[in-house]
Amino acid sequence: MVIVRQHGEAGQLFDIPSLLADVDSFFRTDQWQISVESCLGSNALSVEEASFSGLSLSDSEFRSLYSGIYQTIDGRFCGFGEGQRLFELLVVDSSYWEVTGTPAFEAHILATYGAWVQSQ
Repeated sequence: MVIVRQHGEAGQLFDIPSLLADVDSFFRTDQWQISVESCLGSNALSVEEASFSGLSLSDSEFRSLYSGIYQTIDGRFCGFGEGQRLFELLVVDSSYWEVTGTPAFEAHILATYGAWVQSQ
């Protein structure tokens, strides 16, 4: 597992829209299990209500549901392929992502987004 920041030095936001490109480079995801406590964007309340206790979706259903969301405050996203868990993305308090996957995926995520450093 690696812990990376959700906000870049220039104020850019690293959220599902940017992470999906990384996921697609490493995995062929056919199923998602998501649980979103809080998010921002169009359809945010519907996403929170539908997934708070957990929701299983195909890849296309997930992308459609989440297309209007630009920031996840708290949520867990597990990607599956052929019935096997491939990776997990856990965002905490709109501060950082805990990312679990293959060593190559974790190394890529760490190099791309940078390690999260707790502010003092």
